[in-house]
Amino acid sequence: MVWFPLIAFLVSFLGIYLLKKYALQLNLVAIPNERSLHNKVIPRGGGVIIAIIFLAFNLVFYISGQMKTAEFLALFGGGLIMSVTGFLDDILELKASIRFLIQFLAVGWGLYWVGGIPSIAFFEGLSGLYVIANGIAVVVLVWFINAFNFMDGIDGMATSGATFFSLSVGGYFLWQGIEPYGSLLIILAACSLAFLYFNWPPAKMFLGDSGSTFFGYFFGVILIITVKNSSLSIWTWLIILAYFITDTTTTTFLRLCLVKRWYLPHRSHAYQNLARVLDNHKFVTSLITGINVFYLLPLAYLSIEYQQYGWLGFLASVIPIFVFVLRYGPLYAR
Repeated sequence: MVWFPLIAFLVSFLGIYLLKKYALQLNLVAIPNERSLHNKVIPRGGGVIIAIIFLAFNLVFYISGQMKTAEFLALFGGGLIMSVTGFLDDILELKASIRFLIQFLAVGWGLYWVGGIPSIAFFEGLSGLYVIANGIAVVVLVWFINAFNFMDGIDGMATSGATFFSLSVGGYFLWQGIEPYGSLLIILAACSLAFLYFNWPPAKMFLGDSGSTFFGYFFGVILIITVKNSSLSIWTWLIILAYFITDTTTTTFLRLCLVKRWYLPHRSHAYQNLARVLDNHKFVTSLITGINVFYLLPLAYLSIEYQQYGWLGFLASVIPIFVFVLRYGPLYAR
C-alpha cells in the first residue's frame, strides 16, 4: 500500500510520455485558434492516462475489500464514462449537447449509487423536496464538472489545482486514518504530479477533456461521499475548492449579464486575462497555487478546528477571490 503512490507516479509518467510521443498519429493535438493562449500545435488528452491509472487502483482497492460496492460503482463507473467521453471529445470534438447529456447521465449514476445528497432535518417527512434537492444537486455537479474544465485554460492550472485538492484533503484523511479515501486521493495526487511535469508552463502536453471532466466528476462525488459519512464538512471542501468555484461561477454570471452568446467558449477568466496581458503562464499558475496553499489551506484547517464557524471561513475564502475576478475577469476583458 505504501508503494502505491510511487507506482502510480511512475506508471503515469511512462504512459503520458508514450501518449505524447504518438499524439499526432492519434489526432490528439490542440491547434491554436482565436480563443487559445498558445501559438503552436501541442499534444493533448494526457488526462486519460491519469484516469486509467487511478481507476485501476480503484479496482485494486475494491477487489481487496477496501471499498464499498456502491462507492466503487459511483467513482469507477462515472469516472470511466467521463474520461472516455472526454477522450473522444479530445479526438472528435463532440457536440455540446452530447457532452451535456452524458455528463447528466454520469452524475445521475454517481448520485444513485452514493444514495443522493446528505439528508438534513429540514427534509424529514418531505420526500418530494428531497427529490427536488437531488435534482438540483445533479445540475450543480454537472456545473462543477464544467467549472473544472473552464479552469484548464492556461498551462498547469487545472492539474496543479487537482494536485492541491488531492494532497490537502488526502493528507488530512491519512492523518486521521480515514480510508480508503486518504490513500485514493494521494494516489490521484501522484498521477497528477506525473502529468504536471509535462503540463507545467511552458506546457509540453495539455490535459484535455479526458482529464478535466474526470477531475470534476471525481471531486464532486468524493465530496458528497465524505460529507455524508462526516469525514469532512461541506464548508471545508468549499474552502479548498474556493478559487475554482468562485472564478468560474462569477465569470459565467458576468458573461450572462454582459455577453449575448455567453455560453460560447472564451478566454475571459481572470487568470486567463492575467496570463495574456503578462504573457506569463508560469507566474499566474504559481500565483493561484500560492493562493491555494498559503491562504485557502490555512482557512480549511481552521474550519476543521472550529466547525461551527465553517461558513465564516467560506466567506473569507470567497470574497477576496470574487473581488479579484471582478477586477480582472470579463469586465477587464472589455
